[in-house]
Amino acid sequence: MKTYNCIIVDDETLAQELIEVHLVKIPNVDIVAKCHTAMEAMSVISNNSIDIMFLDIEMPDITGIEFLKSLEKPPLTILTTAYSEYAIESYELNVIDYLLKPIRFDRFFKAIGKVLSLLKDTDNIVIVENNTLKEDYIFVKSDYKAVKISFNELIYVESMQKYVKFHLKDKTIISLMSLTSLVEILPSSKFFRCQKSFIVNLTKIESIDGNLLLMNNGAKVSLSKNLKTELVKLIDKNNLL
Repeated sequence: MKTYNCIIVDDETLAQELIEVHLVKIPNVDIVAKCHTAMEAMSVISNNSIDIMFLDIEMPDITGIEFLKSLEKPPLTILTTAYSEYAIESYELNVIDYLLKPIRFDRFFKAIGKVLSLLKDTDNIVIVENNTLKEDYIFVKSDYKAVKISFNELIYVESMQKYVKFHLKDKTIISLMSLTSLVEILPSSKFFRCQKSFIVNLTKIESIDGNLLLMNNGAKVSLSKNLKTELVKLIDKNNLL
């Protein structure tokens, strides 16, 4: 059974100890560090491979939410707090779960179960496009299955922490991988990383409105200002724009 590394970030020692008591009952999770501040946590994350983070929201100097926003590739995160009003903002950050203190074990067990279910797909095998065969699809691992994704059906890809969501014409597929690794796999002639969290299919763009891309399924994807010129060059084959 694979073991996953975990970090607990909370300025209250008693809160750290309660999470530790709960984690002892989970056999394949190791606590790498218990940190009282975001700066301590940053050092640990920079020097270790961390899979799971329990993160308190109310901390001195830098809040948990501010810290999470500062991380380019955060671990799968479960927020902890005594205040329920942060729930909506936390889900906008794609955290895995949100636990109210004092944390009951049954609720904790449900949250850690979500994380471990996602991490089980860590050994993703992606069948890469073969230029010789001119394949127009990849296979990704999702829900313990190898799922085929055809390029002509893929509209855009969205990053969600350590996993990505493939938006197709009539469904979505979630797989545990990084958007950066996917950039190396998808053909650059068809797909464009329009900002840190999105890759779009160039043939599925209906229009560009300022810094918004309107896709043919009605979705709106934001475009980085720095990349707009590059995108226009890719799609404007006849120099009409």
